[in-house]
Amino acid sequence: MFFKMLKKDLKCKKGLNVILFIFITVASVLVFAGSVEIFSYLTGEKRMAEMCNTCSLEMMVPAKTAASDEKIRQIESILDGYKDVEKYHSCDMTKIDMLRIDFPRIEEDETNSFFKWRAYFMKLPREFDLLYDTNDEPFYLKSGTIACPVDFSTSIGLRVGDKVKFTTSMGDVYELEVACFFKESGFPGRRRIIVADEDYDILTKDEVIKIKDYGLYMKDCNSVKMDELHNTLKAEDMICPMYMKYDNTDDDVIMQAIVSVFVVIISVFLIAIIFMTIRFTMIADLKSEEKEIGMMKALGVDSFSFRWLFAAKYIAFAIIGGAIGIAAGIPLSGYVVNLFNANVILPQRYETVIIGIVAVLAIIAMMIGFSLMVMRRINKISVIDSIHGENRGERFGKGFPLFLHKRKKMSVPFFLAITDILGRFKRYIFLIIAYTLGAAIILLCYNVRNSIISKEYMKLFLCHTIDFDVRIRGEFREELDKRSEAEGKNYDVLLNEMFKENGFPAYIDTLNYSWGTLLDSKGNKKENFDVLWGDGEIEKLRYRDGGKMPQLENEAAMSYFTAKKLGMKLGDVIDMSIHEESEDGINSEDVKRQLVITAFFDYSEAGNPAIIMGKDYRKGEKIYSKNWIGYVIDAPESQKAGIVKQMKQCFGDDTIRTWQESLKQDMLAEYDRLFALLEYVLGGAVIFVLILITYLYSTVFVTEETPEIALLKSSGFTDGAIKKWHLLRMAVLVVFSVVLAEVLFRTLGQLLMTKFMASYEMTGVNFLLEIPVSFIIIPLIILGVVLLTVSVTLKGIRNIGIWKISEE
Repeated sequence: MFFKMLKKDLKCKKGLNVILFIFITVASVLVFAGSVEIFSYLTGEKRMAEMCNTCSLEMMVPAKTAASDEKIRQIESILDGYKDVEKYHSCDMTKIDMLRIDFPRIEEDETNSFFKWRAYFMKLPREFDLLYDTNDEPFYLKSGTIACPVDFSTSIGLRVGDKVKFTTSMGDVYELEVACFFKESGFPGRRRIIVADEDYDILTKDEVIKIKDYGLYMKDCNSVKMDELHNTLKAEDMICPMYMKYDNTDDDVIMQAIVSVFVVIISVFLIAIIFMTIRFTMIADLKSEEKEIGMMKALGVDSFSFRWLFAAKYIAFAIIGGAIGIAAGIPLSGYVVNLFNANVILPQRYETVIIGIVAVLAIIAMMIGFSLMVMRRINKISVIDSIHGENRGERFGKGFPLFLHKRKKMSVPFFLAITDILGRFKRYIFLIIAYTLGAAIILLCYNVRNSIISKEYMKLFLCHTIDFDVRIRGEFREELDKRSEAEGKNYDVLLNEMFKENGFPAYIDTLNYSWGTLLDSKGNKKENFDVLWGDGEIEKLRYRDGGKMPQLENEAAMSYFTAKKLGMKLGDVIDMSIHEESEDGINSEDVKRQLVITAFFDYSEAGNPAIIMGKDYRKGEKIYSKNWIGYVIDAPESQKAGIVKQMKQCFGDDTIRTWQESLKQDMLAEYDRLFALLEYVLGGAVIFVLILITYLYSTVFVTEETPEIALLKSSGFTDGAIKKWHLLRMAVLVVFSVVLAEVLFRTLGQLLMTKFMASYEMTGVNFLLEIPVSFIIIPLIILGVVLLTVSVTLKGIRNIGIWKISEE
């Protein structure tokens, strides 16, 4: 009986069944891959630590220090005696110039961001930061081969088997074959190129910058402890750069988190659509079979098994779609995870299978349970329905109080559309929900990209203005180096002079950089801060409402994330230990100061909160490069594009870039790639789902309204007028849904963005609405897609005649 009911249902409603099956199958695949993606994100750090034996702190001993055995013994003696260092390992690395490696299919160009990375030759690690290939397997190299980071394949199209040529500093050329790619487990700020053990000494014998790399395993590693160790070594005249691992503000981690959030959003959307579709189609089925159900209940057939028969199709679709989802999800899940973060080591295969199957089975169980729940509607069908059908008086109930004779300027199709929606609003609730969620997701996808790849977003990195960008490369760098050495001036000063000499109203705005430590009431170190001060235009930075720009020497503004974490309020007085120049201007020392917090500012802290000192403050140490906080063109907005074009002609396209080129090709290039992928893939997926849901609902509407359509045609209405009624009804529903989506996006979407960014120590990220796209183009795309789909389903109206209501 089960299979007879299933066969009958599949034959009668082929189009609707295909759509429902596609929904369930796609949802199963996505839930499988999405659950693995989320599990990989949540457990990736721990899995990487266990498999790769990653250290918590990396210390790179400079070449000059590393060349001295006595210095190395001194460093290791300090590490042995440092209470927070549990153990450490070391290995040798040699820094190389990427431009001396000849890669196939790409021209070695110093203006290409790929060749700006620090690169090191090293042997295969055996003690810490171990490496695995793209199949998450250990690998070994034979002489004449190398292994490269996996992003070499995505960045420059390098392939296994390619031959690369390395030219030593003495001019010797060695040809090396790419044996495999590996997932980077070390510090992301540099690239390791692995060579065979027997080749390492030969390839690096003429190189000068040979570094000793230490992997430290520390108790509760944090910036304060790293600073203490750094200062201990510095006191012994050994300055060694240090980098903390497991930084949750790393770009790869953030991008994978973004993907996980969108996976959850689209999964919830699809599941909601499926449940709405099941409910809608089941109610339509029950309505069409109302007489038969009433008759069977009159005969005494009313059992749980009987209800299962009406759920036969949904049960079968859930099981078959779930099985396809599991089969497709196993290979697809790994691809999805590595697509957005190639350096993640995937969960074990058994973990992938178990997690995916559990997720899919949960969805199947929910679908079956929901189908049976909808079956409760059978309880409302009585024996009277088998006798009278729908003619029990409810069709003559009070309708919506809108009368055509009182709306002389309203066309009949529009009147029918409005009264239909208002009079039977419950009928369209789920369709409105589907359109609202779909439009909100599309708005979210677009506006995330639009808001992040923007000038406003750069203010969170303390760049108050970016009207242009300048790249210091090649001959231009050589020219600046010569002038800097001859005149004793920094790059920013020289650039401003060059802009002025050539008649451009452009300048680089800067702040000096030092460091400081927040102290508690007992004078103990509490939190490390970057300290910014100087003549920069700090009034142009973005302060939170209620604060005012710090002016006096004892005033300061604090980055908001850490200030909120510490419970700081405007007007609070804090004790800071700031690194300052001594009175002789030669030495430096830590000076304790009391500062009044006059403002908070939004900032991407990335583990490094910041303090902006008042404009009167001038005592900080100037040992680091200045922070460039503005690329300003002092001209009306309408003239800036033309000035940038003239600057390009003067200094070259490789030196001067527009702010769009700077963000999309350099500063935020990885984010732009990810957001573009999400925008087109998820946006396209949502549009596809809306097409299917529109086709399904519109088809059911035409079927249910066949008597009304036949009656209208017999009364003289043309097919065009009837189609206009249906199109206008869907247009009104779409417009109403888009308005709800705009409200949902501006409220819940903004809350989601704020909470998500706050988890990565960033506050003040707001959506920047591009009015034409958000309020015109996207709504028109959704409206056009829906109306086009409805037009396709209305072709069958021409075959409907008065005989369709002969039973009435």
